[in-house]
Amino acid sequence: MNEKETVITKAKSPENYEKIMFCMKAMGGRQDRPFTRYMHIENARTGSRLVCTDGKRLHAATISARIPAGNYQPEVKDNCVHFKNPVGIVFPAWKNVLPEDAVFKGTANLEKIDGTKAEREEKFSVAYGSFLFATGFKVNMGFLRDAIGSKWKIFTQGGNKNLVKLEKEDDKNQFAVFAPLAA
Repeated sequence: MNEKETVITKAKSPENYEKIMFCMKAMGGRQDRPFTRYMHIENARTGSRLVCTDGKRLHAATISARIPAGNYQPEVKDNCVHFKNPVGIVFPAWKNVLPEDAVFKGTANLEKIDGTKAEREEKFSVAYGSFLFATGFKVNMGFLRDAIGSKWKIFTQGGNKNLVKLEKEDDKNQFAVFAPLAA
């Protein structure tokens, strides 16, 4: 079998590498839902669109590198991400999850959550509090922690779907979508 492999390295392409790592945070690995263990890749005008979900949230980003379309189990080792041999699983229609008519609610500055552990926790608590104030939604704090390192625009959709969309402030093609916690 002829194996073709695409490798993205942190040293040569740090922006692409970070976007891949962001998307992989939403991979779940559930045995009863095979698609949660794979990264869905589509062709985009400027490179490749990456999509991952664990069934509770979805992370997506567009990278400049060209990876053949398909569903992959990316392997990370030595600051490199390896994509080889896409598999024939059915990935859900992820675009159906995107909130329609979402309303801009504000921003979440998760860019400088640094310092000692106590300082990081304090800064994150402030950011989470401002998120709650902006949206009125309680969310899984782990979903926000996965967005640390960037500034995000917050969009919400009310009604039956009650969805939250975080869109990277300087890149509308990198985003996360998730539902708030039940009241």
